[in-house]
Amino acid sequence: MSAFTCPKCGKLTGGNEKFCIECGQPLNITCPECGESWRFMFEYKFCPGCGHNMKKQNAAKREEK
Repeated sequence: MSAFTCPKCGKLTGGNEKFCIECGQPLNITCPECGESWRFMFEYKFCPGCGHNMKKQNAAKREEK
């Protein structure tokens, strides 16, 4: 997997880490409906495993903060 920047702090990752080595941000997203997992950098609007609306899920998480 190629390197990409952390969505939280901007630190360049090595591409294989599960968490950012700078701030601890999880670098994988897991669908709450089916458990499918993918890298944060792909930012899918819908889960590739079951079609769950991840955009709606992410909006709800932002409102909780």
